Amino acid sequence: MEYILIVEDDMNIRESLQEIFELSGYEVSTAANGRMGYDSIMENCPDLVICDVDMPELDGFELLQAINQRLKDAVIPPFLFLTAKVEPQDLRQGMNLGADDYIFKPFDIKDIIRSVRLRLDKRSKLVQNGNLKQISVNNAAFEKLALPSDEGLILVSFDEIIKCQADRAYCTFHMTNGQSFLVSKSMKEFEQLLLDNNFLKVHKSTIVNINYAKKYLRGKGGQLIMSDDSIVYVSVRKKEELMKVLRHKSTPGV
Repeated sequence: MEYILIVEDDMNIRESLQEIFELSGYEVSTAANGRMGYDSIMENCPDLVICDVDMPELDGFELLQAINQRLKDAVIPPFLFLTAKVEPQDLRQGMNLGADDYIFKPFDIKDIIRSVRLRLDKRSKLVQNGNLKQISVNNAAFEKLALPSDEGLILVSFDEIIKCQADRAYCTFHMTNGQSFLVSKSMKEFEQLLLDNNFLKVHKSTIVNINYAKKYLRGKGGQLIMSDDSIVYVSVRKKEELMKVLRHKSTPGV
Protein backbone atom coordinates (compact mmCIF):
# COMPACT_ATOMS: atom_id res chain seq x y z
CA MET A 1 0.00 0.00 0.00
CA GLU A 2 1.40 3.41 -0.98
CA TYR A 3 2.07 5.80 1.87
CA ILE A 4 1.21 9.53 1.79
CA LEU A 5 2.22 12.15 4.32
CA ILE A 6 0.05 15.26 4.68
CA VAL A 7 1.71 18.30 6.28
CA GLU A 8 -0.92 20.94 7.01
CA ASP A 9 -1.51 23.23 10.01
CA ASP A 10 -5.25 23.64 9.38
CA MET A 11 -6.87 20.73 11.24
CA ASN A 12 -10.02 20.69 9.07
CA ILE A 13 -8.06 20.52 5.81
CA ARG A 14 -5.62 18.00 7.27
CA GLU A 15 -8.34 15.64 8.46
CA SER A 16 -10.34 16.08 5.25
CA LEU A 17 -7.34 15.12 3.11
CA GLN A 18 -6.56 12.17 5.34
CA GLU A 19 -10.10 10.85 4.95
CA ILE A 20 -10.08 11.39 1.17
CA PHE A 21 -6.88 9.42 0.63
CA GLU A 22 -7.65 6.67 3.12
CA LEU A 23 -10.96 6.07 1.32
CA SER A 24 -8.98 5.98 -1.93
CA GLY A 25 -6.89 3.09 -0.62
CA TYR A 26 -3.72 4.83 0.60
CA GLU A 27 -1.95 4.60 3.92
CA VAL A 28 -1.92 8.13 5.34
CA SER A 29 -0.23 9.94 8.20
CA THR A 30 -0.36 13.64 9.05
CA ALA A 31 1.80 16.35 10.56
CA ALA A 32 0.50 19.63 11.96
CA ASN A 33 3.57 21.73 11.08
CA GLY A 34 6.82 21.67 9.16
CA ARG A 35 8.96 20.46 12.05
CA MET A 36 6.71 17.46 12.62
CA GLY A 37 6.69 16.88 8.87
CA TYR A 38 10.48 16.83 8.77
CA ASP A 39 10.67 14.22 11.54
CA SER A 40 8.03 12.07 9.83
CA ILE A 41 9.82 12.16 6.47
CA MET A 42 13.13 11.22 8.09
CA GLU A 43 11.61 8.38 10.11
CA ASN A 44 8.96 6.93 7.80
CA CYS A 45 10.07 7.60 4.19
CA PRO A 46 6.67 8.35 2.61
CA ASP A 47 6.02 7.65 -1.07
CA LEU A 48 4.61 11.16 -1.54
CA VAL A 49 4.24 14.36 0.50
CA ILE A 50 1.36 16.85 0.28
CA CYS A 51 2.54 19.97 2.06
CA ASP A 52 0.99 23.34 2.86
CA VAL A 53 3.18 26.36 2.07
CA ASP A 54 2.09 28.78 4.82
CA MET A 55 2.71 27.18 8.21
CA PRO A 56 4.07 28.41 11.54
CA GLU A 57 7.53 27.41 12.80
CA LEU A 58 8.68 25.87 9.51
CA ASP A 59 6.86 26.68 6.26
CA GLY A 60 6.61 24.38 3.25
CA PHE A 61 9.54 25.93 1.39
CA GLU A 62 11.76 25.72 4.47
CA LEU A 63 10.72 22.10 5.02
CA LEU A 64 11.65 21.07 1.47
CA GLN A 65 14.91 23.02 1.75
CA ALA A 66 15.74 21.17 4.99
CA ILE A 67 14.92 17.82 3.37
CA ASN A 68 17.14 18.67 0.38
CA GLN A 69 20.00 19.55 2.71
CA ARG A 70 19.61 16.44 4.85
CA LEU A 71 19.08 13.84 2.13
CA LYS A 72 21.47 15.37 -0.40
CA ASP A 73 21.97 12.74 -3.13
CA ALA A 74 19.26 10.42 -1.80
CA VAL A 75 15.92 10.34 -3.56
CA ILE A 76 13.36 12.75 -2.12
CA PRO A 77 9.69 11.70 -2.31
CA PRO A 78 7.45 13.64 -4.73
CA PHE A 79 6.45 16.92 -3.10
CA LEU A 80 3.09 18.51 -3.88
CA PHE A 81 2.57 21.97 -2.41
CA LEU A 82 -0.89 22.90 -1.21
CA THR A 83 -1.33 26.66 -1.30
CA ALA A 84 -3.54 29.67 -1.87
CA LYS A 85 -0.55 31.59 -3.23
CA VAL A 86 -0.53 32.17 -6.95
CA GLU A 87 2.29 34.71 -7.27
CA PRO A 88 4.85 33.69 -9.95
CA GLN A 89 7.78 34.17 -7.55
CA ASP A 90 6.19 31.74 -5.08
CA LEU A 91 5.70 29.15 -7.80
CA ARG A 92 9.30 29.55 -8.98
CA GLN A 93 10.65 29.25 -5.44
CA GLY A 94 8.93 25.92 -4.89
CA MET A 95 9.94 24.52 -8.27
CA ASN A 96 13.55 25.62 -7.77
CA LEU A 97 13.59 23.62 -4.54
CA GLY A 98 12.37 20.53 -6.38
CA ALA A 99 8.59 20.62 -5.87
CA ASP A 100 6.72 18.35 -8.29
CA ASP A 101 3.44 20.24 -8.49
CA TYR A 102 1.12 22.81 -6.90
CA ILE A 103 -2.41 22.19 -5.70
CA PHE A 104 -4.35 25.39 -5.23
CA LYS A 105 -6.85 26.06 -2.46
CA PRO A 106 -9.77 25.59 -2.62
CA PHE A 107 -9.05 22.27 -4.29
CA ASP A 108 -11.25 19.83 -6.18
CA ILE A 109 -11.21 16.30 -4.71
CA LYS A 110 -11.02 14.59 -8.10
CA ASP A 111 -8.19 16.86 -9.22
CA ILE A 112 -6.08 16.26 -6.12
CA ILE A 113 -6.56 12.48 -6.31
CA ARG A 114 -5.67 12.55 -10.01
CA SER A 115 -2.53 14.65 -9.37
CA VAL A 116 -1.32 12.33 -6.61
CA ARG A 117 -1.96 9.22 -8.71
CA LEU A 118 -0.08 10.76 -11.64
CA ARG A 119 2.98 11.49 -9.50
CA LEU A 120 2.99 8.07 -7.86
CA ASP A 121 2.65 6.29 -11.21
CA LYS A 122 5.49 8.35 -12.67
CA ARG A 123 7.69 7.54 -9.69
CA SER A 124 6.84 3.83 -9.93
CA LYS A 125 7.84 3.72 -13.61
CA LEU A 126 11.13 5.47 -12.90
CA VAL A 127 11.90 2.99 -10.12
CA GLN A 128 11.11 0.03 -12.37
CA ASN A 129 13.30 1.40 -15.16
CA GLY A 130 16.14 2.28 -12.80
CA ASN A 131 15.98 5.94 -13.85
CA LEU A 132 15.06 7.49 -10.52
CA LYS A 133 17.47 10.33 -9.81
CA GLN A 134 17.51 13.12 -7.30
CA ILE A 135 16.76 16.59 -8.65
CA SER A 136 19.85 18.78 -8.59
CA VAL A 137 19.34 21.71 -6.24
CA ASN A 138 21.60 24.74 -6.08
CA ASN A 139 22.99 24.82 -2.54
CA ALA A 140 23.94 28.47 -2.87
CA ALA A 141 20.25 29.33 -3.22
CA PHE A 142 19.59 28.18 0.33
CA GLU A 143 19.16 31.20 2.62
CA LYS A 144 19.25 29.18 5.83
CA LEU A 145 20.94 26.11 7.21
CA ALA A 146 18.85 23.34 8.76
CA LEU A 147 20.31 22.12 12.06
CA PRO A 148 18.96 19.29 14.21
CA SER A 149 18.88 20.20 17.91
CA ASP A 150 17.42 18.97 21.21
CA GLU A 151 14.46 21.28 20.56
CA GLY A 152 13.90 19.84 17.09
CA LEU A 153 14.92 21.15 13.68
CA ILE A 154 15.99 24.80 13.59
CA LEU A 155 16.81 27.01 10.62
CA VAL A 156 19.57 29.58 10.97
CA SER A 157 20.68 32.19 8.50
CA PHE A 158 24.20 31.71 7.14
CA ASP A 159 24.85 35.35 8.07
CA GLU A 160 24.24 34.47 11.74
CA ILE A 161 27.00 31.82 11.84
CA ILE A 162 30.53 32.88 12.83
CA LYS A 163 32.17 29.47 12.59
CA CYS A 164 31.65 25.73 12.71
CA GLN A 165 34.07 23.56 14.68
CA ALA A 166 34.28 19.77 14.55
CA ASP A 167 34.86 17.32 17.37
CA ARG A 168 34.86 13.79 15.93
CA ALA A 169 31.23 12.88 15.17
CA TYR A 170 29.93 16.20 16.50
CA CYS A 171 30.22 19.81 15.46
CA THR A 172 29.38 23.14 17.10
CA PHE A 173 27.97 26.20 15.36
CA HIS A 174 28.89 29.52 16.99
CA MET A 175 26.42 32.32 16.34
CA THR A 176 26.64 36.11 16.22
CA ASN A 177 24.19 36.41 19.14
CA GLY A 178 26.54 34.46 21.43
CA GLN A 179 24.62 31.20 21.22
CA SER A 180 26.15 27.92 20.13
CA PHE A 181 24.50 24.77 18.83
CA LEU A 182 26.03 21.34 19.36
CA VAL A 183 24.95 19.05 16.52
CA SER A 184 25.34 15.27 16.67
CA LYS A 185 26.58 15.08 13.08
CA SER A 186 30.02 15.49 11.57
CA MET A 187 31.09 18.78 10.03
CA LYS A 188 31.24 17.10 6.60
CA GLU A 189 27.45 16.93 6.71
CA PHE A 190 27.35 20.74 6.34
CA GLU A 191 30.71 21.52 4.74
CA GLN A 192 29.68 22.03 1.11
CA LEU A 193 26.67 24.15 2.05
CA LEU A 194 28.89 26.41 4.14
CA LEU A 195 31.57 26.66 1.45
CA ASP A 196 28.88 27.65 -1.06
CA ASN A 197 27.86 30.53 1.23
CA ASN A 198 31.01 32.58 1.84
CA PHE A 199 32.66 30.25 4.38
CA LEU A 200 36.24 29.02 4.25
CA LYS A 201 37.80 25.90 5.72
CA VAL A 202 40.94 27.06 7.58
CA HIS A 203 41.66 23.86 9.49
CA LYS A 204 40.51 20.23 9.29
CA SER A 205 38.29 20.97 12.28
CA THR A 206 37.19 24.55 11.56
CA ILE A 207 35.16 26.38 8.92
CA VAL A 208 34.72 30.14 9.35
CA ASN A 209 32.44 32.79 7.95
CA ILE A 210 35.08 34.98 6.37
CA ASN A 211 32.95 38.09 6.92
CA TYR A 212 33.56 37.73 10.65
CA ALA A 213 37.35 37.44 10.46
CA LYS A 214 38.50 40.52 12.38
CA LYS A 215 42.28 40.15 12.38
CA TYR A 216 44.99 37.78 11.21
CA LEU A 217 47.99 36.97 13.44
CA ARG A 218 51.03 35.81 11.54
CA GLY A 219 52.72 32.50 12.28
CA LYS A 220 53.56 29.16 10.68
CA GLY A 221 49.91 28.72 9.85
CA GLY A 222 48.70 31.76 11.70
CA GLN A 223 45.63 32.55 13.73
CA LEU A 224 42.38 34.34 13.03
CA ILE A 225 40.70 36.60 15.54
CA MET A 226 36.98 36.36 14.91
CA SER A 227 34.32 38.98 15.60
CA ASP A 228 33.44 37.29 18.91
CA ASP A 229 37.16 37.58 19.91
CA SER A 230 37.64 33.82 19.67
CA ILE A 231 40.92 32.51 18.24
CA VAL A 232 40.92 30.12 15.29
CA TYR A 233 44.08 28.27 14.32
CA VAL A 234 44.95 28.09 10.63
CA SER A 235 46.67 25.02 9.17
CA VAL A 236 49.75 25.52 7.01
CA ARG A 237 47.97 23.85 4.10
CA LYS A 238 45.10 26.37 4.26
CA LYS A 239 47.19 29.48 4.84
CA GLU A 240 47.77 30.46 1.19
CA GLU A 241 44.09 30.23 0.28
CA LEU A 242 43.14 32.20 3.38
CA MET A 243 45.68 34.94 2.65
CA LYS A 244 44.24 35.48 -0.83
CA VAL A 245 40.76 35.91 0.61
CA LEU A 246 41.92 38.21 3.40
CA ARG A 247 43.87 40.47 1.02
CA HIS A 248 40.73 40.91 -1.03
CA LYS A 249 38.82 41.62 2.17
CA SER A 250 41.57 43.94 3.51
CA THR A 251 41.65 42.28 6.91
CA PRO A 252 44.13 43.84 9.43
CA GLY A 253 47.33 41.90 9.91
CA VAL A 254 47.58 40.70 6.29
